[in-house]
Amino acid sequence: MEKYFKYHFDEDLKKLGLRKYTVCKILSCTMPTLQSRLNRPGTFTVQEIKTLKNNGFDSMDRLI
Repeated sequence: MEKYFKYHFDEDLKKLGLRKYTVCKILSCTMPTLQSRLNRPGTFTVQEIKTLKNNGFDSMDRLI
């Protein structure tokens, strides 16, 4: 699942024209924390999922 989730997350980044550093700002987290979440998608909090979903990340539907 992780590999597929990362793929869809990266596709969302491209679609939205964002970089991972921008996502870190949106989530108020560090790059290592974001990388950890992407490696283990089950560790995203409900609030983080909602925040990213509200910012156009369709890949978050895969976690709900």
